[in-house]
Amino acid sequence: MSENDDEIWDEYQWEEFFREADKRTDKYSELLDKYMDHPDCDRIIAEEMGWTHMLDERDEESTDWMDEFDFDQFEEGEEWKQLTGHEPEEFDSFENFPLYRKAFDFAIDSMKMADEHLVDLEDESVKAFCRSITIPSAKIAGGFSFGLEPGSIGGNIANCKRGLNAANQILNALYEIGEKKLLGRELYLEYYARAKEVRDELGIYIVELRERFRRGVS
Repeated sequence: MSENDDEIWDEYQWEEFFREADKRTDKYSELLDKYMDHPDCDRIIAEEMGWTHMLDERDEESTDWMDEFDFDQFEEGEEWKQLTGHEPEEFDSFENFPLYRKAFDFAIDSMKMADEHLVDLEDESVKAFCRSITIPSAKIAGGFSFGLEPGSIGGNIANCKRGLNAANQILNALYEIGEKKLLGRELYLEYYARAKEVRDELGIYIVELRERFRRGVS
């Protein structure tokens, strides 16, 4: 990481770091596809990905992108909480973090939907959709592990920005799928609305993380 341990990285330095670690997202996608029907899916994936410290912390507690998202339309500070309904430090595990949960459930349902209802799996827009659906939840979970402290929150932001980029790719792909009539109208509207909700809430979350970073380094 940084040669100077006292240096606080911003989101852009973290983005450069994550360019060298994209293979972890591929691994997450493979695990999600493999264990999506397992009742303990989240825990298995966390262990395989090396996120066990987050699970251990939870157990101890219990025993003792794209430019399509307009950040400017949301006020910083308390406004995002009214829109998303959650505060990240209230949760001791990424598994219980509502934004992760929403993105994860969307990914699981989307994989099943694609197998059962998309009529042309070789279409480029369908491929783009399938490539992207697991990324937002993976990046939210990865970002959550960095926490909210000034020295690490930049990594959280950088992860989430990559998730936001994937969420926009999902929306673009779904739009093309709808235009090509590769999916029934009702299912298209349902999944587009769910994808947009994930994208919008993730964008608002990034706004709040940036505000926290500025407060921490000012």
